[in-house]
Amino acid sequence: MIENKSFTKEWLDIFRSKKEHKGINVTILEKMVHAFSLLEHLKIEGLDFVFKGGTSLVLLLEEGNRFSIDIDIISSVKRDPLKKILDAVVANSHFKSHILNERRSYKEGVPKAHYTFEFDSVYNPNVSGTILLDILFDSPHYPELIESAIEVSWLSVAGTTTTITTPSVNSICGDKLTAFAPETIGIPYYKGDQLFTMEICKQLFDLGKLFENITDMSIVKASFSAFSKAELSYRSSDKDFGKRNLKETDVLWDSINTCAIIAKRERNPTKETKKKFDELNRGIRSFGSAFLMTGNFRIEEALAASARVAYLNTLLLQPEITEIEYYEGQGISELTIENVEWAYLNKLKRQPDKSIFYYWYKAVELLPV
Repeated sequence: MIENKSFTKEWLDIFRSKKEHKGINVTILEKMVHAFSLLEHLKIEGLDFVFKGGTSLVLLLEEGNRFSIDIDIISSVKRDPLKKILDAVVANSHFKSHILNERRSYKEGVPKAHYTFEFDSVYNPNVSGTILLDILFDSPHYPELIESAIEVSWLSVAGTTTTITTPSVNSICGDKLTAFAPETIGIPYYKGDQLFTMEICKQLFDLGKLFENITDMSIVKASFSAFSKAELSYRSSDKDFGKRNLKETDVLWDSINTCAIIAKRERNPTKETKKKFDELNRGIRSFGSAFLMTGNFRIEEALAASARVAYLNTLLLQPEITEIEYYEGQGISELTIENVEWAYLNKLKRQPDKSIFYYWYKAVELLPV
């Protein structure tokens, strides 16, 4: 279990003092610790769930992760039994309360509930810290589930290590691809008048990391298909959305076109796509400045991630299961994209990271002429 010293200022400051983590926002680090404590207590109190979303990648990927402070789960639990479990979590932990967001929970459409858990912060004692618990009420559509241990460097754990049911890397990759489709079923550019491109860029970052760890495209494809069908079904009650008659292939093309906007950068040809790139670039800058455990996520890293995501989507467009041909340092000077519609991507050969052009080349190879 997570030891109490993990919540202390002394412990958190020790982690922050390490050279590779000197830029960490300690408030976010503190929230991460409390988020995993909430996760552990949900398991202890007997909730049957699958842990998903960006925060779950901390358990699935060994390095290069981002900070994520929300707990996203899938469960088929009913409302009253859930309340009893959440009450027990508060009674048997350091959390002070849980609050239901009535406006966004238990509504028509996507079957979700959103709860906020409050705790005393060691960095901001006058303001309660908060952790968001987002629950999707459904059966898990993941074709492959695994048990993942709560073992990370910034948690002090003693005794028996708690394990949590999560999707595998292959499974969650298919799920996350549905979130990186802003014009169809993914996170949109705006929610109301609030720009949401930082959230889009979080998905891009995650997918770039997951890409390097994929071992079975048949699982990725099955997962994407299951989640895209579910998301399209959730939204079918919206008349305007229903009129679009969207299919899984539309979602894949949405993602590819978004990657192309990033690849074109300031050279996007229309006023609309120029605006979208500007908004995505703002999201890249905002995300890269505050949410990384190590490393950077600037436009150069976004170009690399988007090339991988574009390739991944084109693989899923193929009727047969097609495995990834990973870049292994091979030369690209002899490679040229002949497809006129995509020939502008040849400029990416000048990028220091040669994998960017390589993955776009592999993607365009699979696209119709």
